Amino acid sequence: MCSSLNPGPSPLRPLTRDEYDRTIEDLLGDTTAPALSFPPENEVLGFRNNASANPANPLLVESYMNAAEGLAIRVVEEQLELIAPCPSGDESACGRSFVRDLGSRAYRRPITEAEATALDQLFDAYLPSGFGKAVEVTLSAVLQSPQFLYRIDTWRAPTAETGAIALGPYELATRLSYLLTGSMPDAELFTAANEGRLATDAEIELQARRLLESPRAREITRSFHEQWLGLSLLDGAARLADDVPPPAEGMADAELVASWRESFRRYLDDAIWNRGTVNALFSSPALFVDQKLAPLYGESAPPADFIAVEQPEQRFGLLTQPALLALLAHSDQSAPVLRGAFVRERLMCIEVTPPPPTVNAVPPPVDPNATTRERFAQHTAEPACAGCHVLIDGIGFGLERYDQFGRYRDEENGLAVDESGEVVGTEDAELDGTYMGARELAARLASSSRVRDCVATNFYRYAMGRVEGPEDQCSMDQVKQRFADSGGAFSELLVGVALSDAFRYRAALEAP
Repeated sequence: MCSSLNPGPSPLRPLTRDEYDRTIEDLLGDTTAPALSFPPENEVLGFRNNASANPANPLLVESYMNAAEGLAIRVVEEQLELIAPCPSGDESACGRSFVRDLGSRAYRRPITEAEATALDQLFDAYLPSGFGKAVEVTLSAVLQSPQFLYRIDTWRAPTAETGAIALGPYELATRLSYLLTGSMPDAELFTAANEGRLATDAEIELQARRLLESPRAREITRSFHEQWLGLSLLDGAARLADDVPPPAEGMADAELVASWRESFRRYLDDAIWNRGTVNALFSSPALFVDQKLAPLYGESAPPADFIAVEQPEQRFGLLTQPALLALLAHSDQSAPVLRGAFVRERLMCIEVTPPPPTVNAVPPPVDPNATTRERFAQHTAEPACAGCHVLIDGIGFGLERYDQFGRYRDEENGLAVDESGEVVGTEDAELDGTYMGARELAARLASSSRVRDCVATNFYRYAMGRVEGPEDQCSMDQVKQRFADSGGAFSELLVGVALSDAFRYRAALEAP
C-alpha cells in the first residue's frame, strides 16, 4: 500500500492572521499586528488554519489592502533608509535593488524577472512623486500580491514516475519555517535553500531541530494545543459559587480567565518542552498559580508572579488543569457530559453524535440536596438517551472531584463525591473498563496508543492545514510510528511531520 508516494492534496494556503503578523514583523520589523483587524477565521475540527474553509472574500481583500497601505506609509515614515537605502543617489537604480531584495524575501524565493520588471515599472511610475512615494506604493503592491499572501508550494512540474513531485528547496524552506515558527524562513534557512541543501532527510531534520530551539516554536505548539483543545471558548466564562475566596470574589471574569489561560499556557510549556512527552502531558502534577489563582487552589501564600507548584494528590495532568475544567463546566456546576464528550472527541478521536434537536440539552437545575452525578442519572435511565450517554457520562463522572472552578473537592452539597467512572466502546483494551477518579483516567490516557495516535492525527491536520483523507494513510503512519518509537516525544512528532511524504511532496497537477 505504501510502496509509492501519495502525498495527498496541497491546497493553496493563505497566511493565517497569526502568520501574517509574524511575517510582517520579520519582513519589515513592524510589531503592530495589523491582522488583528482581519475578519475571524473559520474553524474546522477546532483549527483555524484550514485552507479550504478560509477562501478570499471581499472583506478579507479589503482588510489586506488597508493593512498593506497602512504598513507601507508607516515603514516609509519610520525606516525608509533601512528598508530602501540609496547611498549612490541614483534613485531608479536603488529602486531596482529594493524591488529585488524585498520581492525575494516577501515571496520567500528568488523573484522572477517578470515579477521584478512589473514592480520596476510601478516604482518608476511613482518616482516623479518622490523616492519615498515610489517605495510606499511598491511595498503596498507586494504586500497585496498572492505571492506574499499565500504559501505557494511550487510551480507546475513534469509528473514523476511516482505521480508525486518533490518540492523545491524554497518551498521546503517555507513549509519548514511556517510549520515550526509560524513565519517566513530566517537567514540560515534561506541560505540552506540557496545552496540546495534541503534535498536530504538529514538536512531537513537538522534544520527542523534548529528551528525547534527558537522561541517561536513554543508559540506554535502552544497555539496548536489551544486550538486542538478549544481554549478560545474560555473567553467570557462566568463561574459562580457562594464560597469563592478572595481575590476571586468580586473579580472581573476577564481577569480570572486571563489567569486561567496563562496558567494553562505555562503548564503546556512545562509538559511539552521540559518534560517532553505525551505521558507527561496527561500525568504531570504541576500547577501554575499567581495571586488570583493561589487562594482558589489551596496555596496559602499568593506569589507576586506565576510560580509552579506540584499537587500530586489533586492534579493529574492535562484534564485536571483548572482552565480546562472550568471550560468544561457550566456557570454554577460541573459538566460531566461536556467533560466526557471532550475526552472522547478531542483526546480519543472518537466522534460523538450530537443530541437530536428535540432533546433539551440544558443541564438539570442545581439541587442542594443532591450531587451532580445523581441529577444527571436520568441520562442513562431513559432509553432514548442511554445509547449515547453511556459512552459519555461514564468518563465525565470520573472527574467529579472538580467543580466549575476546577477546585478539588471531597464533598458536594455535604454529600460524598462519587468519582467512579467507566470508559466503554473505544475498542482499546488500554482504555476500556471501570476506573476510579482522575488519577486512574490520566494513567490510562497517558499509556494509550489510541490517545497518542489521536495527538499525532490532530497535529498532522494542523500542520497540513486540512483534514486527512485516505491518501494520507501512509504519511500519517510514518508520523505515528516515529512518535510511538520515541515514547511519545513531542519534538519527534514535529520532526516526523517534516520528514513525511505529504510534507515533502505534492501531487502532480494536470495541465489545463
